[in-house]
Amino acid sequence: MKNWFLFILFGIPFMLMGQDDKIVRIEGTAQVDFPDSKSRLQVESEVTELATVNALEQAFGRAVIQGNSTYLKNMTTGKEVETSTTFNMIANTMVKGEVLEVLDRKYEEVKGIKSIDGKKVEIRDLKCTVRIKARELSESVLEFESYPLACTDPKCRTTDFKNNDPLYLFFKSPASGYLTVFLDDEKQCQCLLPYLGMAGKFEDGVPVKADQEYILFSTEKDKSYFTDASKADEYVMTAESIQDQNRLFIIFSTTPIPKPGLTKDSGTGELSEAEQQAGWKLPKALSSEEFQKWLIKNRIHNRNILVKVVDITITK
Repeated sequence: MKNWFLFILFGIPFMLMGQDDKIVRIEGTAQVDFPDSKSRLQVESEVTELATVNALEQAFGRAVIQGNSTYLKNMTTGKEVETSTTFNMIANTMVKGEVLEVLDRKYEEVKGIKSIDGKKVEIRDLKCTVRIKARELSESVLEFESYPLACTDPKCRTTDFKNNDPLYLFFKSPASGYLTVFLDDEKQCQCLLPYLGMAGKFEDGVPVKADQEYILFSTEKDKSYFTDASKADEYVMTAESIQDQNRLFIIFSTTPIPKPGLTKDSGTGELSEAEQQAGWKLPKALSSEEFQKWLIKNRIHNRNILVKVVDITITK
């Protein structure tokens, strides 16, 4: 019988992609509309990204595009200097730095009054103050393409899932290397790749070839990583609340990354007896805190590691 894997996830701290240079502690703030049409999780995600951009811009400058040139603007002096440095993209904004660790996040609802068609209407915003540990990017870095899918066709790209929807992942890199994938719920972090059935030689990352497209978590023979597609683990999205927000960590390196310590079948008690009898299992896992320590330590000491973070929403 085919094994299925179930995971229940929530929101987690914010992280980005990697290189190594000057490491600093910085703070940023942002404030956005909090309409009734959006959930608090959605608004928190938006305002956290903007507060992170604010912090990175204050520390490392703002990217300004003029024609076919890119300039770096010093936020203190206002001076612009043409640059060829590497930037990260956060909230549709280019920033010359990346987040290594979130030290603190605070949210505050701000209420006010504005005039609409001559009538006074009460409004509310959500303000975020974030403190982060970050580093400046100064050299070109490898970029890879990866995003979640609702089906095995790359056109099914999405971050919005419904309860019991399957999860697939597209991946493509211009360089060969090693791939690991985790999902974290701020309590425990589950390892989705390498698959449970993979040999020990894959523990420090699954080898991927340059310029090859992969559809992961699929048992379809022409899309699976394996020649024997039945060895691939399949995943189903499950929400505990009306809407859960989750975070996917896609970790790529041109060199192997020593794996963290993992516990087999962690959290099996969260499955019902019927689910266990049907062959459902949970991936290997570790605590969220230990995952963050592992990732930060490896990224600080290994310039080859790139991390892409994708927020996923699951609705019942």
